Amino acid sequence: MKKIFGRKDKSDRGSPAPQDENPYARQPAEDPYANAPAPNSNYQSNRPMGLPSGPRPGGGGGGLPRGPAAGRAVPGAGPGGPPPPYSSPQPNNRAPPPQQQSSGYGNDRFGAQGGYGGNRYDNGGAPYDNKQPRGGPQRQGGYGGLGSLDDDNRAGLFNDYKPPTGRQAPGGYGGSSGGYGGSSQSGPGGYGGSQPNNGGYGGYGEDRELTEEEQQEMAVQDIKREIIDTQKATIASGQRSLQMVGAGTESAMNIAQALARQREHLDNAERNIDNSSVHNRIAKEQTKRLDKLNGSMFIPSGLNKKKLAELDERTRISEQEEMRARDEARAGAYQGRQRLEGMMQDLQKPTTLGAGRANRSRREEFKFEDDDGEQEANNEEIDNQIDEISRGVSALHGAARMINEELEDQIRQVGRITDKTPTNVARSPDQTMSKKRKHEADVVKIDSQKASSDSKKASQSTTKESSQPIKAPGDPKYLPTRQALPIWKYQDDIRRVLRANDVLVLVGETGSGKSTQVPQFLFQEKWCQRKTVKVKKQVEGKEAEVEEEVGVGGVIAITQPRRVAATTLAHRVSKEAGTPLTGQDVKGAKGLVGYSVRFDHRVPKGTKIKYVTEGMLLQELLRDPHLRQYSAIVVDEIHERSVDVDLLSGFLKQIVRGDKAGRGGVPLKVVVMSATANVEGIKAFFSDEEKSIVEYLQIEGRQFPVDIVHTPKPVPDIQEALLKTIFKLHTEQPLQDKYGKNDILAFLTGQEEIESAQRLIEEYAATLAANVPKVKVLPLFGQLSMEAQHEAFQPAKAPFTRKVVLATNIAETSVTVPGVRFVVDCGKSKVKQYRPRLGMESLLVKPISKSSAIQRAGRAGREGPGKCYRLYTEDSYEEVLEKTDLPEILRTDVLGAVLTMKARGIRDVFTFPLMDRPAAESVEKALVHLRMLHALDDSAEITDMGRKIVLFPVTAPYARVLVAAAEPRFDCVLDVIDIISCITAGDDIFMHIRNEQDGEEVEAARKELWRREGDLLTYLTTMQRYTAENADRPKWCKARKINMRNMRQALNIRKQLRGLCVRHGLLSEAPPPDPQLFVPASPEQAEAVIKCFMKGFALKTALLMPDSSYATSVGKHVVAIHPSSVLHGQKKEAIMFLEHVYTQKSYAKKVSAVQAEWVAQAFEE
Repeated sequence: MKKIFGRKDKSDRGSPAPQDENPYARQPAEDPYANAPAPNSNYQSNRPMGLPSGPRPGGGGGGLPRGPAAGRAVPGAGPGGPPPPYSSPQPNNRAPPPQQQSSGYGNDRFGAQGGYGGNRYDNGGAPYDNKQPRGGPQRQGGYGGLGSLDDDNRAGLFNDYKPPTGRQAPGGYGGSSGGYGGSSQSGPGGYGGSQPNNGGYGGYGEDRELTEEEQQEMAVQDIKREIIDTQKATIASGQRSLQMVGAGTESAMNIAQALARQREHLDNAERNIDNSSVHNRIAKEQTKRLDKLNGSMFIPSGLNKKKLAELDERTRISEQEEMRARDEARAGAYQGRQRLEGMMQDLQKPTTLGAGRANRSRREEFKFEDDDGEQEANNEEIDNQIDEISRGVSALHGAARMINEELEDQIRQVGRITDKTPTNVARSPDQTMSKKRKHEADVVKIDSQKASSDSKKASQSTTKESSQPIKAPGDPKYLPTRQALPIWKYQDDIRRVLRANDVLVLVGETGSGKSTQVPQFLFQEKWCQRKTVKVKKQVEGKEAEVEEEVGVGGVIAITQPRRVAATTLAHRVSKEAGTPLTGQDVKGAKGLVGYSVRFDHRVPKGTKIKYVTEGMLLQELLRDPHLRQYSAIVVDEIHERSVDVDLLSGFLKQIVRGDKAGRGGVPLKVVVMSATANVEGIKAFFSDEEKSIVEYLQIEGRQFPVDIVHTPKPVPDIQEALLKTIFKLHTEQPLQDKYGKNDILAFLTGQEEIESAQRLIEEYAATLAANVPKVKVLPLFGQLSMEAQHEAFQPAKAPFTRKVVLATNIAETSVTVPGVRFVVDCGKSKVKQYRPRLGMESLLVKPISKSSAIQRAGRAGREGPGKCYRLYTEDSYEEVLEKTDLPEILRTDVLGAVLTMKARGIRDVFTFPLMDRPAAESVEKALVHLRMLHALDDSAEITDMGRKIVLFPVTAPYARVLVAAAEPRFDCVLDVIDIISCITAGDDIFMHIRNEQDGEEVEAARKELWRREGDLLTYLTTMQRYTAENADRPKWCKARKINMRNMRQALNIRKQLRGLCVRHGLLSEAPPPDPQLFVPASPEQAEAVIKCFMKGFALKTALLMPDSSYATSVGKHVVAIHPSSVLHGQKKEAIMFLEHVYTQKSYAKKVSAVQAEWVAQAFEE
């Protein structure tokens, strides 16, 4: 109420109160003047409507901020307040107001006896200069003059009141007979009301005429308002102009940079042409000289010293002219480069201009005396904008002039190059010289056939690698598809660069063909053939004086960040090459392509192209530090910057820049491929300061246009928005068009979200009408089996069916899902986050980067025009998303990376070459942890235990547990393998229970799996019962809400770990196959298993505190047992946990009960 009825502040400009807050500002239901034909005056058009916030006489209204204060005694004022706000004090000869109760808002009945009347400036359509009476026909007043009684008045305000028949409507605010309150016949008059029917001045009635001062005040206020509005419009226009100037400046910078690059290319081309011209001229002169000398030996010739001198003089003059022309070209190039550099510096250099200050003194003449500062502030902002615009326009003018000069200069340079080119690249033989030589050969009778043959062989040997085309191998039916790829036309450039350099940085969009075609371009190169060399023999890790012959090279390895990419690409390339992965003979090709990933290894005999995951190649590096098997390593998708690819890049840099003695002097070629153009850091990382070994090549993409659609506002429920978007596309878009299938690819955060969305989509699709196409939902994430992953890349087999692929960020790069034309992007992904001080690593859902968003959108434009629906706003994309993803090595635990470096022989891990170096604190904690695991000794050298640990494809703590389990005092290797397999199979094997009814049934079924010792023994029981169940495993998993996919993955890990344990001596013999009779672990077995895990996880123990909380043994951080644990809500003297996560609070997951004595023993050991 204070806001509506209080006095206006100086800064308040009388803006109308919102109508939803002010019932008195609404139009009356039956206002007889609502449709009056009278046009509004300029003042009426600009006057705020509704309730003003300042005071009026009698509490009834407001006026300008500078009106007299409420309640101040002034001449002509009524008992309720000051005179009208737009008028001067009333003359004393005016009739005083009757001594009656004040009307307006003075009554707590909301306007009884007159109330808030009509517009006091309403002249019934007459202009301001019209002096006719303003009374007009007698009519009802304003909003308050509906009756003389309180109830009548209130009813009129709120119930669409009509005055009773026969009763005269009171005057009110603007009434003809009364004043503010009305006539004497209908009740007490208002402020300054006149006698009935006297037509005189009645205070606020319509008979009152504006004074000259009021008219001037009104005009002044109109002018001030127009000035302020004009200033605001000018400021808005200035902001737009500044944006345009900024865009123009940025475009000018881009043009200047492009011209600089073009200038550099032109300079290089002209320099090469000049050098070629010099060599060509020298060759011709020498040829002439030799011809003359040869002629003088066998044919009479007039050659003498004078002619030789004349020939030398002509040669000298020609050399001087060419040198002068080259110097002029170089000087022009230097001036052009200086001009471009100066232009770019001028664009970035601030200039001091004062165009906006020129009219300051003149504006002071027109400044209002009572200006509250807004006008001056607007002027200041306009001045600043004018200065900025003037500065930017001046810089743009200079840039345009310099760009024009540079373009004209480059055009002239192109003309020079064109003039020089025909004389330097002509390859047609000199017919006269040929005839002369033939005649000389006939005279001399030399065995020309032999000489010609020798010359031909020499020519072939020098040009074989540079000019002889290599026939494209493989299945001819795939050749048109390969030739249509953007990278196909760059194959000669790729071969040429790698013949001269050891490292090639190749940038091309996903879908350009680089992952499949580059190895096929290279495997037939001469440097890629296997060679037999002599190297010093290794004896116990040290070089001996004895040399041995070894084979080096012959295979190209292509690394991929994920298993699905490696296997999919290998299958594709094997088809293109015409040889299956089984290695059988097909059209003369045998075993050309293979792959090696975790749980799957197919490398036929004679393999030349081998796809591997980054982790598998790191394992090979531990066995063969020089990678002698390979001629080239192709590091694909390096922009993802995983820990493995960063380590691999460091090792490859050492091999490339090393002495190559371990490879017998045979260089290792490295091709680094990325889907993004931000590779300057990668190029600098591999560069050598002494010599150039790195080349860069940009591949044009084959991207169709993709429309981006953002949500207009933030999405509260991602899953609901996802389903709506998918089914909107499915029901509105055709199954296919001229470009092919119109399938859908949706990006989600993880396995659990994908499986939940898959279930909901399938349930809803079953309810669609028969004339709507069917939906085939296919998941795609890292923990899927190879068969399930490959199914996502196959077209839907059933007719009248659309494929919907639900994927994690696994589908962003590496491979292209065929048929996708629509992408739905949730804008989030799961990333690892490590806190070294807490020793806590969490998998968090975070927004993706702009780079990832662009990659995801690009999936829709690989085979035709597409659309990408982003389930986040455009503002979120611009303001929330980072430009690129943070490298994994900067946000994860580096324990495994440090162990790998130590196993590879790196003594000082702090100086190991990495593109991004992790924090020293993280590295130090990793070294301390490895020392506690006995993987390193006191001098930070790797131990025998460390060499055993690094052999297993699990993290160092789990590998330490495996080695401990083989000790005779524990003897529980198989049990430990079962537990580790369940834990490392991906997400938790126990699915989340979503409702209470299912929860009771599931918990009853799961009770047979629970063990009082904790979660580790529960995992052991689950695996043993699952493998013993040979009748219906899917039904068994469904009854207990156990993830069947994860259990299958756990079986794969179990099989691999058992085989490795047999190979490395942890198991004396292979265990019996499944199924085996289930026998629950005894308490002694359970204790042995938990003590084994204490060997790897002693740092993750906590002791019970007096307040019933748990404090970690290291750091004394408070943790709570996670609700998913079987020990949740129980009190144990000490616990061991394998995972430390933070959600609402700090939780310990995968918990087991231990004794405090065991914790002390673990730290003592």
